[in-house]
Amino acid sequence: MKRRDFLKMSAAIAAGVQIMENSVSADSVKKTPKKLNPKTKWLRDAKWGAFTHYLVHMPSAEVPEDMTPAKWNKKVDSFDAEALADKFASVGVPYFFITIGQAGGYYCSPNETYEKLIGKNSGKLSDRDLVADCAAAMKAKGIRQCAYLPGVGRHDASTQKSWQDAITEWSQRWGDSISAWWIDGKYSSEQEFKLFTKAFKAGNPDTLISYNTGPVGMNRDQLMPATEYEDYLAGECDYFLPTCGVRVFDGKEYYLGPDISGDQLHFLNFLGEWWGTGKTRFSNELVTAWTKHININGGTVTWDLPLSDSGQIDDSYLGQLAAINEMVKNG
Repeated sequence: MKRRDFLKMSAAIAAGVQIMENSVSADSVKKTPKKLNPKTKWLRDAKWGAFTHYLVHMPSAEVPEDMTPAKWNKKVDSFDAEALADKFASVGVPYFFITIGQAGGYYCSPNETYEKLIGKNSGKLSDRDLVADCAAAMKAKGIRQCAYLPGVGRHDASTQKSWQDAITEWSQRWGDSISAWWIDGKYSSEQEFKLFTKAFKAGNPDTLISYNTGPVGMNRDQLMPATEYEDYLAGECDYFLPTCGVRVFDGKEYYLGPDISGDQLHFLNFLGEWWGTGKTRFSNELVTAWTKHININGGTVTWDLPLSDSGQIDDSYLGQLAAINEMVKNG
């Protein structure tokens, strides 16, 4: 082969490689970053809200040996949703999350699909639909109702379809009464996230979804979206209070909201000594100052507090909610 022909062939190969590289670049451009859902505005504007763990056991603990379906139903039946809504309205609570259930298998709402998994009339699902009753009571006071569920089936693909069907039944029954879901755990693939999100939004396509990947403080980097199919950051906190700013050692933005790679900035923390239990652990000054700090940076804080079996709030907690509301009103 003559040198001139060799150079022509080399140039053609180089041009082909460049075309391939341009094609790869074009393909990568097509994958646009996840964008913040504009329907998260109500959560951002709320700036704060309330949450409670209403369960048969301490959160993340075992079911007590003496718990029975009869005891669970008695507890759920005693919950005064209207009185709770009155209390929340008196201190300006914008939205309220209630746990439907957790790993113990007891849930405060009936579900025929789920009963097919655990057995008809097992008693672990209450006869009363407490979520629906709370939603109606909250709506009457202008408070949004939201719900918590554990990420059932995360480690067992064979149960996922059944769990999605159970979620769909709840979602379609409650419809637009549920403004947001907080899911305790993440799934393994985007396809799983897609199917579960479809189930959660079956009754209300505008409802917001978040999947929890673990608490703040497990590493030095900020939490990131678990999936493109969620709308706001789960933001679980326990013994760390994250701050917002720019890290001086690497220049990275740290929780500068409202947009965290496509998620609305949001944190969930407990006012008591642990989730749903204990005395207040913070002063009003700290609670309001940290909430304000997150608000200034475009985020929202949800505060967990314990309720009695009948849904009553201790005055110390009510006072802290009132202090937060006063801070938000005064800017």
